[in-house]
Amino acid sequence: MQKDELLAEPLCESPSDARPRSFHHGNLRQELIDAALSAPDIEGLSLRQLAASLGVSAAAAYRHFDSREDLLFEVARSGFDRLRQRFAAAFDIAVPPSDAQEARLRLFRLAQAYLQFADDEPALWRLIFGAQAQAYRETIDSQGDIDSYEYLPAALLGLYLKGVVPTQPSERDALFAWSAVHGAATLRSGRVPAALISVSELASEVAERVICAMKYK
Repeated sequence: MQKDELLAEPLCESPSDARPRSFHHGNLRQELIDAALSAPDIEGLSLRQLAASLGVSAAAAYRHFDSREDLLFEVARSGFDRLRQRFAAAFDIAVPPSDAQEARLRLFRLAQAYLQFADDEPALWRLIFGAQAQAYRETIDSQGDIDSYEYLPAALLGLYLKGVVPTQPSERDALFAWSAVHGAATLRSGRVPAALISVSELASEVAERVICAMKYK
């Protein structure tokens, strides 16, 4: 090969000649859900933003979700499952409490799990208990497992079965107890000073006040 022929062949491509890189995503659908779950403002996300953050086109994201709302429904489903896992770690719903102390501890652990979830994943907590909560609850599919909404009634029933409270708890009692715990989480989210004690302390105080209210209702 002649010297001038060697010089005629470029040794490297210029940036303008280089082909754009392509990114392989083995499971883009799940990656979009995971990216949304880790976002600080889940409700304000768009599919285009998520696609850009993952280095793919908006068209690629829309192949997996028809709309932003479809994505949020899947994120909410994951949120309810994460909360259920925390509740399952608090106590075994299939086994009744062994005594009055254990019954009290179950309500405390449940309150603690809920408050910690709100602290650890505030954007996800706001999503699944926000304006669209009713619609998102319809997405719950625990594949045969107990869903998250069954744990509080079970904990309250345990209090009655072990003689901690005198009457069998009603749906209104469950609503009151949930309002107390959720309200405490909301106040923490709003940085209200009285609610900014440790999660353990706040959970204990809420649980004991719920028990006291149920004793003397």
